[in-house]
Amino acid sequence: MAADAMKEQDSMKKFTAEVRSIWGDSKDPAFPFKVKGLLEKLLISANPQERWIVQLIKDDLPARELYRDKDHGFLLMGHVLDRDHNNSPHDHGDFWVLYGVYHGVAEITIYRRMDDGKVSGRVLLEKKGLHRLTPGMVMALFPGEVHSTFTVEPSVVFRFLSHELNEIGYC
Repeated sequence: MAADAMKEQDSMKKFTAEVRSIWGDSKDPAFPFKVKGLLEKLLISANPQERWIVQLIKDDLPARELYRDKDHGFLLMGHVLDRDHNNSPHDHGDFWVLYGVYHGVAEITIYRRMDDGKVSGRVLLEKKGLHRLTPGMVMALFPGEVHSTFTVEPSVVFRFLSHELNEIGYC
């Protein structure tokens, strides 16, 4: 793509084009870190006046699909979250996910599963760590990693999913 044409693209189109261009083997252990770098770049380069950012914030939805790739299956979600938004501990099955903060502060708690999973409907978790994300920061979570998110203040959070969540289960 010519340099002039690339300048005309908004940050979302540029991000998705860059991810598509490097997709290759998404099972490569280094691949999530490559996408993490691209998501960090998106977070710091996305102008708050870009149409898609303005619309995301105006709509004020806790979850909105921003992009779904038909060829590779990845998704980018946008979340406009109130202060004290919290979700239950969960994982993303066999897939990895990236959480990144555009505006505000989000905390991600990581858990260690303490039971053997043999009792249906029962999960015993122990808190393993807490990570505080501020604007421009991205955290990678890997297959089976149990986590929850909490917003310390009103926040805009992006979530990159390596695959469609509807096809996986939760812990």
